[in-house]
Amino acid sequence: MRPTLIAGAAAAALVIAACGGGSGSGSVEDFCSEYKQVEEELAQLDDSDPDAVDALFDRIDDLDPPDEIKDEFQTMTEFNRTVYLASQDVDLDDPEAAAQLQEQFTEQAEDLDEVSNKVNDYLSENCDVGASD
Repeated sequence: MRPTLIAGAAAAALVIAACGGGSGSGSVEDFCSEYKQVEEELAQLDDSDPDAVDALFDRIDDLDPPDEIKDEFQTMTEFNRTVYLASQDVDLDDPEAAAQLQEQFTEQAEDLDEVSNKVNDYLSENCDVGASD
């Protein structure tokens, strides 16, 4: 089984509200309810199954985030999907290869701190979902 880098990427995708798509026209209550369902799916995700991970990303893409965080959600989804896809081409059991992959995305992830903080704050204030850190 792959190390937790993939699980971490997928978890980060959701825990820091990685979702996109939708028109931003849905109600906050509907969005929060659907987001919580996706979190439950994440808790049961088999990250060693690429089809399951892809299906979860598709589910995230179907969410309809409010306009206040829509762009940030899309940014986080794109980043996490990119990390996940890149990890598919790397032997994560090879410490050097895993370290190179992590290094490749660390700076970009740090640049997303403001985005993830905005989404976390929104989820905490509107959806009764705690911040991830």
